[in-house]
Amino acid sequence: MPAFPQSNPLFALVEMASGLWVSRALWAAAELGVADAIGNEPATLEEIAAATGAREEPLRRLMKALVSVGLFTAADDRFGHNDTSIFLKSDHPLSQRPFLRSVFGGEHYAGWGALGQSLTEGGTAFDHLYGRPVFDWYGDHPAEAEAFSRAMRSTTLLIETLLMAAWSPPPFELAVDVGGSRGTLVAGLLARAPEARGILFDLPEIADAVRPEIAEPRIAVVGGDFFESVPAADLYLLKLILHDWDDERSEAILRNIRAAIRPGGRVVIIDALLPEAVENHPGFLMDLNMMVMTGGKERTAAEFTALLEQTGFRLESITPTPTPMGIVQAVAV
Repeated sequence: MPAFPQSNPLFALVEMASGLWVSRALWAAAELGVADAIGNEPATLEEIAAATGAREEPLRRLMKALVSVGLFTAADDRFGHNDTSIFLKSDHPLSQRPFLRSVFGGEHYAGWGALGQSLTEGGTAFDHLYGRPVFDWYGDHPAEAEAFSRAMRSTTLLIETLLMAAWSPPPFELAVDVGGSRGTLVAGLLARAPEARGILFDLPEIADAVRPEIAEPRIAVVGGDFFESVPAADLYLLKLILHDWDDERSEAILRNIRAAIRPGGRVVIIDALLPEAVENHPGFLMDLNMMVMTGGKERTAAEFTALLEQTGFRLESITPTPTPMGIVQAVAV
């Protein structure tokens, strides 16, 4: 955002509002593949334009804007990478290019345009705009669904590493990664439990697509609907699942887990953990995004505790992490 003097509250307000401009500039760079065009050495504007298909003059203005907010470097009529821009390269192991392209463009960007309807009429902004829930919409738009799936994978790889470093899992024999997509979380868990087994549980079409990719023989891939039932196990992982749903639907998921869980089994919820008092925390904007896109919500520790108590679990621990995410562990009672 523009570096206005923070001592002036009017300038501070304009700086906050101009975050949209920064977001869209970042999206444009990710969409065009600017970071890939620059490569490992600084590149001229002409070279970047040729590689991305952009026109030189508007591209020059985009690059200057991005350099001004701390993305890329500029020297001797060439643009290069800095410690931030490298995460836009497609071949970086922690590339955030898929995340920026999906979450700050396309259906997400359009969905935020209907925020006003959510505030004045209630309901989910995306539903107001598209006439149905986002996951139903993805069912008829496989390209966008795959782009969003790539976006989620790109953001969770680092988070999962930090989560596993912060949390010591309880003893278990069989863990179910509920809505686990590519199964990276349960695979990381099994790496620390050589005698245990795991189940990657997701919608049938996702399970069928992922099954050939799972190399770990201790992981079974099972298709199903967590609003109907889940496989029996003694440990359940819910990473970025409950925040997609309101309390009623989240309780339905937890009740199905409670019905299937083995005696003394545990459920582990990994979601943003909101502070009880409002402070500078990214979870509050994540919560607004859930209101816009899915009708779900981020929660405080007290709200997680209430959900668990309503569905037959007792809170055991809440583990903060270096990320906005917390790890909420509960035991069946």
